[in-house]
Amino acid sequence: MGRAKALIVTTVLYLLVSVAYYHLPWSVRFPVHEKAPQLNRLLCRSGFVVMQKWDELALFGKDAKVTVDGGARGDWVYAGYPKQGFQLFGRTKQLDNRGYVVGYSESMDNPLWVSYRIFDVPELKNGKRPSGFKVDSRTRAEVRHDDYTNSGYDRGHMAPNYGIATRYGAEAQQETFLMSNIIPQTPSVNRGIWKELEMMVAKRYGRYFSEVWIITGPVFQEPVEKMESGIPIPSHYYKIIADERNGELRTLAFLIESDCPPYTRLTQRLVSIDEIEALTGLDFFPNLTEDQQLQLESDGATRLWPSLRPMLRYHFRGKTN
Repeated sequence: MGRAKALIVTTVLYLLVSVAYYHLPWSVRFPVHEKAPQLNRLLCRSGFVVMQKWDELALFGKDAKVTVDGGARGDWVYAGYPKQGFQLFGRTKQLDNRGYVVGYSESMDNPLWVSYRIFDVPELKNGKRPSGFKVDSRTRAEVRHDDYTNSGYDRGHMAPNYGIATRYGAEAQQETFLMSNIIPQTPSVNRGIWKELEMMVAKRYGRYFSEVWIITGPVFQEPVEKMESGIPIPSHYYKIIADERNGELRTLAFLIESDCPPYTRLTQRLVSIDEIEALTGLDFFPNLTEDQQLQLESDGATRLWPSLRPMLRYHFRGKTN
């Protein structure tokens, strides 16, 4: 009993120290990073995990939501595909796939938006990850796998490999490796906060809330830099998640900069949909009324969606709806 108590006390103290260290400014943590980088990484990671779990409880903050009639559900998008204002260049071409839809810009050699739906399934099974990316012959740009080689950027999925594979099967998974679904993404973001966000949607939100709709894509701010292959590099990445149930639509909107620091909490990148619309020139949820869009998009959520109770209900009673 004594050893167990000592272990519990030690664990709690370690977590408290980790959380306190995580919140220290970089100027204070930098000497530790220089002299003991592994210790710095361990404490930061531990503190980050604790705070992320705290954020997932969503005990404080507010949601972005609006009353709806429930008639705007679609296979891949909720309340209409994103619309562009008048412009001569950068118009998107819609590319339909088995598990997602792309709004592709030939002038930018990038998708400007990708829309898909994640829903509950009995088991999360995904196939073997393809070894390479394929040219999408439906595009004039015909961006190639090798256009990213040695560029310093990852081939960043917009419709995610795991989320699409577990819901739509092997053929749909293969289509996520079309280059029309890819943007230049910094490795630290692609393998860090972005992956975490994708997995939260695929493993929790898309199960505990029965189904959610996602719109995601890049942001290009002037001056736009390009890789050696000529492909424009985004300055930010956005993801909007929608959940409609019991006559109410709620959304989460994330805006993540390309140089987002490691161990950044998802709640720190929550923004309003209006902010993303201003940066992208896109109009999201165009089939909602003007009043509904104003209410939903002008003021962003300040917390993640509470998922502890839905998770318990899901595992003990089945689906939440």
